[in-house]
Amino acid sequence: MRLFKRTRDIFASHINSALDKIEDPEKMIALMIRELEETEDKARASMAERKGELASLAREKRNLEESAARWEERAKLAVANNREELAREALIEKKQARSQIAMIESQEENLNAILASQSVQLTQIGDKLAEVKEKRQILVNRAKSAKEKSEVAQTLKKSDSARIAATFSELESKIERMEADAQMASYHGSRSSGDEFAKMERDAAVEEELAALKAAAGKKKNVKREETT
Repeated sequence: MRLFKRTRDIFASHINSALDKIEDPEKMIALMIRELEETEDKARASMAERKGELASLAREKRNLEESAARWEERAKLAVANNREELAREALIEKKQARSQIAMIESQEENLNAILASQSVQLTQIGDKLAEVKEKRQILVNRAKSAKEKSEVAQTLKKSDSARIAATFSELESKIERMEADAQMASYHGSRSSGDEFAKMERDAAVEEELAALKAAAGKKKNVKREETT
């Protein structure tokens, strides 16, 4: 019976292992199929062995039944010839044969019960094997999807918000330095003609305003001088 318990154990062990680490889903399922096939072969061999035992018991039972019948005939013969002691011995032998037959029948009943259970379990193994083979590609795709989801989850777990913020800040600083370097690279140290004209215009306006202030100041001095004279 331990052999058939593996039917459940095969799936439990491999699926639990797959949840922890899915190396190659297709190989994993191929291994499950191979182990199921091996279990199926062992189950058939076990059933064949039990059937062989039944056949052997059946032969032994027939021999004992023939022996019991012979001892019964001998007991009758002994009684007919007034040989009670021989009749008694013949009946004892008959009883022993019948006792052995009863033991064999008990063994046969037990073996038949085992065979019936094995037959049901063998059918279950066959059904499960057919199901796995039929759904192999679906299971492979599901396993691959689970693996990808697990890898994404692990990546997100390792990359917490603080690290993401720090990385983004560092990237922003690098971009700002690149922009500053590009701006400095475009500056040649000399003014354009537009800059020169703008400077001259500013200078002319300043000089004009300065001249006006000087003229105003000169007029005030002349007025004061005339007043004093």
